[in-house]
Amino acid sequence: MSNRALHSVELKFRPDIEGLRALAVAPVVLFHAFPSALPGGFVGVDVFFVISGFLITQLLLQRLDGGLYSVISFYGARIRRIFPALFFMLATTAPVAVWLLSPADLQDFGRTLGATALFFSNMELARTTGYFDPATELKPLVHTWSLAVEEQYYIVFPPLLALLHRRWRPRLGLVLGLVGLGSLALSTWWLSTNPQQAFYSAFSRTFELMIGSLLAVASAHGHAVRPALREAMAALGLGLIVGACVGLDALTPFPGPAALLPCLGTALLIWTGGEGSTWVGRLISRRPLRWLGALSFSLYLWHWPVLVFTRHFVIGQPAAWQTALAVLASLALAWASLRWIETPVRRAPYSDRSLLIFGLLCIASALTVSWVLTQRTQAIQGLSEAQLRLHASAQDFNPQRRRCHDGREDVIAYRDRCRFGDLDSSRRTAVWADSHGAELALALGEIGGAEGFGVVQITSSSCPPALNFVPPKAPLCAPHNAETLAALLADPSVDRVVLAARYAYYLPMDAGAFTAGLERSVKALTAAGKQVVLVEAVPTYGYPVPAALAALAGRGKPDGVFERPLVAYRAAEADSLALLARLSAEPGVLLLPTSELLCGTGTCALQHEGRPLYFDDNHLSMVGARRLARALPR
Repeated sequence: MSNRALHSVELKFRPDIEGLRALAVAPVVLFHAFPSALPGGFVGVDVFFVISGFLITQLLLQRLDGGLYSVISFYGARIRRIFPALFFMLATTAPVAVWLLSPADLQDFGRTLGATALFFSNMELARTTGYFDPATELKPLVHTWSLAVEEQYYIVFPPLLALLHRRWRPRLGLVLGLVGLGSLALSTWWLSTNPQQAFYSAFSRTFELMIGSLLAVASAHGHAVRPALREAMAALGLGLIVGACVGLDALTPFPGPAALLPCLGTALLIWTGGEGSTWVGRLISRRPLRWLGALSFSLYLWHWPVLVFTRHFVIGQPAAWQTALAVLASLALAWASLRWIETPVRRAPYSDRSLLIFGLLCIASALTVSWVLTQRTQAIQGLSEAQLRLHASAQDFNPQRRRCHDGREDVIAYRDRCRFGDLDSSRRTAVWADSHGAELALALGEIGGAEGFGVVQITSSSCPPALNFVPPKAPLCAPHNAETLAALLADPSVDRVVLAARYAYYLPMDAGAFTAGLERSVKALTAAGKQVVLVEAVPTYGYPVPAALAALAGRGKPDGVFERPLVAYRAAEADSLALLARLSAEPGVLLLPTSELLCGTGTCALQHEGRPLYFDDNHLSMVGARRLARALPR
């Protein structure tokens, strides 16, 4: 089949869909730049998925119905559309990553770059990163997960659609609907068992693409809609998207049923657009929105790495004006990419064979760069010995974390908990905490070995020791805490329980439930005759401390520019400090005043004898944990 014949079957340009792309990318950029301004702006990605499902299915159906379907031509067109902008962005960000990232972060960048080139970065990120975790803000290629989902759809869907078209054309909508329902069910189940997998996996996002695909199948039948109903449906569609952007936030279990808001809203806008468009269709078809929509793919590619590199450059959270400049820089890069990279390639008369070769060369080049970044990190960065020592402190955590610490989807039975210190002693201290207790447990165990007591580690990510409290991203937390409390009450060898958590992280989720849950845990333990030690939260920073100290050393600047005043710590932890002070006034409860130990001079310490007290931005390193453990009442 000739390229001319294939290109003769092209979709009619719809200005409303171009404007709809602007409604997809603008919320994403705003959410990433100013999260509190549009807490649900991340749903713009879901708008993109529905648009992609609709357009790709519509194009494929036209070619299948006309006998012009060609797998090679389809993939050639995808390469023409995606590869120039994507691989230009990867090539540009790699040297900036070498300049600004820590060695460990650069290796992570290199692995993600390779995964992006092969279009499975979503699987790599599901294994290593939670999308809403604070550490995500420092990973320049996290946003490529959505490209991976779309590319996996492009790989699987066209041949599947061709098979269904040939054998079950009348039942095509039914089959696609069943696929979508299965994906929605899987996504909903994963929300309660594996939230990261639910967010990143193509299987849990397929229903969003299928909504677009079903819309394309339905559109082929040309059902008429009365003007008044069309107007109402368009208004409802816009309202669903806006409502999702405003009403959802990072704590909303997502995608699952919540993703139906933006997805169905998008489907309604597409369904009611086109010929005889509505007032909403005319609104989103205006030139400014179409201009932004034309930039949407490039802007999506560029905005995130520019924002991330800005955070690395300023060593923390940038000021509002710096973030605004980063957004403007992203727009400029997107415009330049569209004009000088993407458009020339789209208009050039390259054959499908040439495009496939170009695509393979891009992938091979990216994999080569990925190998260099991961295997030759130290050589290409040229850091000083002092910087390397500071960066090495990022590994100064409990070496038994993987074996002894619960992940969000894994729970270690109480009888299998790690024990440190004097294992033969009849006196045991239990450290019951979220991830902030993992290093403290080992540090206490080192003391217990010398002083004749044992230590039991009971720590779980994003799960504070508050009974019946359910953090949104830790579905197993409540049963874990119930089982932990029952086991501690039944264990006569445990005479002291140390409770620790990043309190200020949980209080905004549901202050009443968290406060009541912590009170229940404390009262149940003291009623059983066990001493309780409440550990004040450690000061936290907006950037990993070892990397910050190394960057400052490389720039010849003092540590003081990154230090945190005691008054700032007290202001940030005012609610948790008041809660712990009230609970520690009860009989059998002691308080470990972290603020006095780490911020006694009026400024919170970052190092002790030249070694960082933290291994990231909020967890004490073993150096810091030992300092805290030595002060624990015994």
